[in-house]
Amino acid sequence: MGIDYVQLAATAKALVDANGRQITIIRFDQTPADADKPWNGPSDPDASPDATATVVGCFVSTDERVLGGLTLDDDLLKRTSEVCLVAPGTVSPPFDLLTANEIIDGSVHKKISFVQSLKPGAVTLLYFIGVAR
Repeated sequence: MGIDYVQLAATAKALVDANGRQITIIRFDQTPADADKPWNGPSDPDASPDATATVVGCFVSTDERVLGGLTLDDDLLKRTSEVCLVAPGTVSPPFDLLTANEIIDGSVHKKISFVQSLKPGAVTLLYFIGVAR
């Protein structure tokens, strides 16, 4: 009998929903300012977000190092103040969280320094989003 990853994902989502708080995840505009020079990127990517999603996230301080020490490289943690856990299926409208740039937590904007996923099989169980002010 194999592991039921769909059931584990549902449990992870229920735990995040029960213990987290509402945040907004933003993906900045990725459209280049000059189509002939796409390597220059957008002129002001955060002026108008490409996509936003309201989700529930649980925050874990990286000072505790319990979660971070087991899942993330120490160099990544030096640039973060918290790790936010987000369960898949909570993103509305859906977009790939691996392309996100910023979190708004209440009125505080936090820059995303990394996004990693816990995906032991074909189903993503959690996203780990490292943030810093």
